[in-house]
Amino acid sequence: MKLPTPHPLDLLRWLAVGLLAVPPLAGCGGGGAAADGPTAAWSVLGSSTAFGSGASTGFSWVALLQADAAPAGARVDNRARRGAVTWLAMPAAAPRPPGRPATADTMDIDSVLQGRPRLLLLAFPTNDTIAGYPAGETVANLASLRQRARAAGTAVVVLSTQPRDDATAAQRAVLREIDEAMAREAGACFVPLFDALADAGGGLAAAFDSGDGVHPNDAGHALIHQRVRAVVAAHLVDSRCLAP
Repeated sequence: MKLPTPHPLDLLRWLAVGLLAVPPLAGCGGGGAAADGPTAAWSVLGSSTAFGSGASTGFSWVALLQADAAPAGARVDNRARRGAVTWLAMPAAAPRPPGRPATADTMDIDSVLQGRPRLLLLAFPTNDTIAGYPAGETVANLASLRQRARAAGTAVVVLSTQPRDDATAAQRAVLREIDEAMAREAGACFVPLFDALADAGGGLAAAFDSGDGVHPNDAGHALIHQRVRAVVAAHLVDSRCLAP
């Protein structure tokens, strides 16, 4: 899938006009109660890549997104955590299978939504699968988080899985299954990353490897940032907002 690459001037417009005027993300939800919340607050829930692992200081995809948004007075609240699985973000009262971790206070979706963010980015690329959770469990959790946020008036963008060298063939099949399901669930508000970051064997491509075969380097984070920004730009601002 070829993603649009916004013109730099358009990016300035969607930051200055789109964020501060608060139009909803068409098709991604949003435009409800959260539209009256704090100015341009976005939230990120995810694991180590979203936390910034593998990138130089200031060059993670979330940091780059924050740098984009800062001139317009926007704020990105990054709740990502190293090693996080989707269960850490689920509501504390959500029933879970034996052996699953409890909700983390800092990642609890209900706590995040209390801040009334206008946009939520979900980025849980591989930890569920490496922990042995079946695809259906991860998909159900991501869909639940997405639906809960949308019901609160928050727009949601879902990032895909990512390649990693230590994943088995069976685990890579699970990652594919997750992506296929979430692409159907989120539609145009799904950010496909796996193929762009992968080598021919399905591992993390050397050009994007920070050295551990798991976390993207600065170039990998830049690619993720570009793709996230393109999806947000395409669905945050309509043509009237981009007009001169």
